[in-house]
Amino acid sequence: MRTSWTLFHVFGIPVRADLSVGLLALYLLITCGDLAFGLYLAVVLLISIVLHELAHSVVAMAFGGQVRDITLQLLGGCAAITRMPPKPWHECLMAAAGPGCSFALAAMAWGVATAFPQEHVLGVDWTGQVVTVHAPNAWWAVAAVLNLGLACFNLVPAFPMDGGRVLRALLQCAGRPKVAATEVAVAVGRVFAVLWAAVSVLAFLGIRWHAPAALPDTAKFLWDIVFGGGGLLLLCVALMIWEAGRRELQYVRAEAEYYGGWR
Repeated sequence: MRTSWTLFHVFGIPVRADLSVGLLALYLLITCGDLAFGLYLAVVLLISIVLHELAHSVVAMAFGGQVRDITLQLLGGCAAITRMPPKPWHECLMAAAGPGCSFALAAMAWGVATAFPQEHVLGVDWTGQVVTVHAPNAWWAVAAVLNLGLACFNLVPAFPMDGGRVLRALLQCAGRPKVAATEVAVAVGRVFAVLWAAVSVLAFLGIRWHAPAALPDTAKFLWDIVFGGGGLLLLCVALMIWEAGRRELQYVRAEAEYYGGWR
């Protein structure tokens, strides 16, 4: 049974949509409660994910890697890199390119939001005059926050997410063998997988893991991005992190035993 379809090609890379991406769009529509806003959020998220994965792919190809395709799916997107760049610092740049692109998109969207503000009516004062205030354009502000969250979440050092790949590459650049660096990155990823699974179970029970009150606002924002979601999607991410890390570690150990790996 066919479960994915090619939407278009960029730089020769097929961009495909998995059947499960429909579940992601449906989840957004249901949780938003507003059809127009839900559709907007789904479209902006999918475009942002494609650009995020495309950044990974372009950097990988620039360093000699090969990219089979980019697939949109329930848990976001995945660039299928069939041949990795040959050096650890190449992988570091490749992994960082996606969040870097998302940060750039967030900055551009926020720039547009502030350059074209919306007028909001606050009420009527004692003289009968309508009181208004100009605030950033809400639609573009949502796109900015969405991309900022996408960048920050992907930088969590939970291998094989972007932050985990950066961690492994930096360990290799510091002299660790690839197997040892992968073992550390996978272990850190499993810690986050367990935490996310716990947060999801608590969310099902109606308990939310709030940020400590003593944290500054920026830290609370990051806390909410990493731990504030909960629910089924975060539980799926936790399971994916655990299983993908296990498979990658198994592959790297076999690579080191039979082919020598990078080091």
